[in-house]
Amino acid sequence: MSEEISPYYKPQLKTRVVMTFGMLGILAVFIIWLFAYLPTDQFILGISLFALYMAPGAGKESIIPVMMGFGYPWWLVLAGIVTIDMTLAVLISFNFDLLLKIPVLGQVLMFFTEKTNKILQKRPWIKGLSVGGLLIFMYVPFMGSSAIDTSIIGRLLSIHPKIILPIVFAGSILATLTMAFGARAIIDLWFVQPIYAVGAVAAVIAVGILIYIGWQKFTARRFPKKE
Repeated sequence: MSEEISPYYKPQLKTRVVMTFGMLGILAVFIIWLFAYLPTDQFILGISLFALYMAPGAGKESIIPVMMGFGYPWWLVLAGIVTIDMTLAVLISFNFDLLLKIPVLGQVLMFFTEKTNKILQKRPWIKGLSVGGLLIFMYVPFMGSSAIDTSIIGRLLSIHPKIILPIVFAGSILATLTMAFGARAIIDLWFVQPIYAVGAVAAVIAVGILIYIGWQKFTARRFPKKE
């Protein structure tokens, strides 16, 4: 059993400082390395896309294919997305109560909290499957999931940060690799024969729809919504 904590979990100051500034330090090192590694124009574009990734409405399903289309290597995209996801997860997991008090940012966080409450109501299987459900939610980008939503759901389900963070880390890696290699394959097909790329996209969408319908039926039976 993991230690039960409320959504307003308040860790010790030392824990906050070490985790928060440690993760922000890793993010800063990544940005500095990116600046040294990439030409200026690619650096500006890359940073802009990574920043856009954190905005509401954007996500792995849109940013990763765009970055792959611009020729960024998959490992660079993976490093950036995972670093951002972990930074957001750490900030929320260890500073949820403090972030709520910051003007504007607190309102944005409450927006995400209300959104995640609605997600839990629509998808009771996340709570029913606990850690497994949270990992599935983090992995599948088309559920409207993100590191922010996953971290908040973890807090609402009283899951300790030491469990939430590995879930975000694993889900971020798996989702990013899936999107990156999928996008790369479709881009390569486009240059070979555009009709093949269109067919591949159509096939992926069709399979995705079938899996979604099957999953909806399964979860509706296994985890019926409470009136």
